[in-house]
Amino acid sequence: MDAKINFDDNALFRQKEIAQLHDPYEMDELDARASQYNLNYIRLDGNIGAMVNGAGLAMATMDLIKLAGAEPANFLDVGGGASEEMVTNGLKIILSDKRVKAILINIFGGIMRCDVLARGVVKAAKEVEIKAPLIVRLEGTNVEEGREILRDSDLDFSVAKDMEEAARMVARQVS
Repeated sequence: MDAKINFDDNALFRQKEIAQLHDPYEMDELDARASQYNLNYIRLDGNIGAMVNGAGLAMATMDLIKLAGAEPANFLDVGGGASEEMVTNGLKIILSDKRVKAILINIFGGIMRCDVLARGVVKAAKEVEIKAPLIVRLEGTNVEEGREILRDSDLDFSVAKDMEEAARMVARQVS
């Protein structure tokens, strides 16, 4: 059995005793890096790196990966208002996990715009070589602009039309 308790950083100033308990050396290295960029990250046992926006989408994505016969390597939620920098850093964190054999980016652009996500992915690819197969599923705000940015990049990636297809595509990469 395992558990993780997280205290809202916005309330820590009122909970000085709790804040003093924080020991970054007890945290998983990738989890600690993610928290520096306000990303929600949990390392798992699989080999599919997943970047999503929203905890509900993260849970659904992990379930679909499992149903497709693969295992997620992480839960990385960039959040609804993610910036290009957050996306870039999130992808770098996923890529630094040696167990990741394929990456699924599953974004629903409501608050977060798809063009922002696309620019962040392209920026990360310029800074860190993406050796793992990359599957992208985008829907929502500025989706066509986001797809165009990705299409015009030199990235080697596949586009999925929906979540189920994305999970099947990424699972095939590791089977």
